[in-house]
Amino acid sequence: MTTFDFESFIVQHDENSDPRMFVLSPPNPMTDPSEASQFIKNHRHELDQAMKDHGAILFRGFPLQEAKDFDSFVCSWEDWQDLSYEKSMSFAVRHKLSNRICTTNEGKSGGLVFHHEQAQTPLWPSHVFFCCLLPAQPGDGGATGIVSSDLVYEELKKLHPKFMQNCEEYGVRYTIYASPEQDASKGAGRSWKSFFLVSTKEECEVKLKAGGWDWEWGVGPSPGTPVGPDFLKCTTPVLDAVKVAPGTSKKCFFNQLIATTANALEFSKVGQSGGGYDPLKDVPTQEGIDACVCFGNGGMIPLDVLMEAKAICEEHALEICWQKGDVALISNYLMMHARRPWSGPVGTRKLLASLVAEKTCTSFGKPLVV
Repeated sequence: MTTFDFESFIVQHDENSDPRMFVLSPPNPMTDPSEASQFIKNHRHELDQAMKDHGAILFRGFPLQEAKDFDSFVCSWEDWQDLSYEKSMSFAVRHKLSNRICTTNEGKSGGLVFHHEQAQTPLWPSHVFFCCLLPAQPGDGGATGIVSSDLVYEELKKLHPKFMQNCEEYGVRYTIYASPEQDASKGAGRSWKSFFLVSTKEECEVKLKAGGWDWEWGVGPSPGTPVGPDFLKCTTPVLDAVKVAPGTSKKCFFNQLIATTANALEFSKVGQSGGGYDPLKDVPTQEGIDACVCFGNGGMIPLDVLMEAKAICEEHALEICWQKGDVALISNYLMMHARRPWSGPVGTRKLLASLVAEKTCTSFGKPLVV
């Protein structure tokens, strides 16, 4: 088997990637996925340090052409455990393809606003892998944006110190609205049965109570909008809005507040016919935000600050312009990510995901019950 030196892989940029992106490419072609796995095992220390320094690594030019190759690559991080889609608390509707691999968000509007994966729940991954099996056609979009969460934290602290003080002091609580049935057309279309891995309302209530959630049945996000008796409104326990990335001293804007601007738009349509929305252009109302999130002490989270935070993300974003076989490894603490709009026909862009389990999810230093 060919042996490569770690330093010989480092490519700061090429013509097809953001010049600020940290890219690793083999100096000579690899022909077998096992070579990629061996490289990971041989250079784990350097890769861990690169993740702490940069927050993300783009692996380009490795021989990863199928879901099983991606699965093998992910398993090369031997001490990282899988956070399966079944056990995860993702809002998105996804489909499992193999051992540790699933599709990305099936919804057309989901994931377009910068977010930390599942930070609005008591269960989030420490890292996220994405693999491109088929890039979008030129001109169709379909890139993935990433942005440094510690940079967003620092920018917001300068512009809105009181807001950031409230984030750190009180944390946040998110309110989720879910049907008993899946809806793959939505960005947050996962059913409460799938979300909580239950089959009945009684089983769901047991988990809600154990996890410190508040809940109501038959209540929607908009007053007067009819929903069925099995429709669930539930509110999380208090969750951190700022976290120090493990192994670093970097404070991160670790939450789902910016993406809530999109969730509020989608939830406001519950029970209504027609009336689409554009999560990148449309602006929710303050009432829509209030229906979805508040500070841990019940205080209002101002819409104007969230929209400014959204703009900060866009201003400082890096773009992953996918090539076939690319794998992006993203620290879910140090980086937010967002799917860029894609206009191509169904089947002309294929991106897969794998989530790494966080060993202990905590809020204000105390372990959370899932």
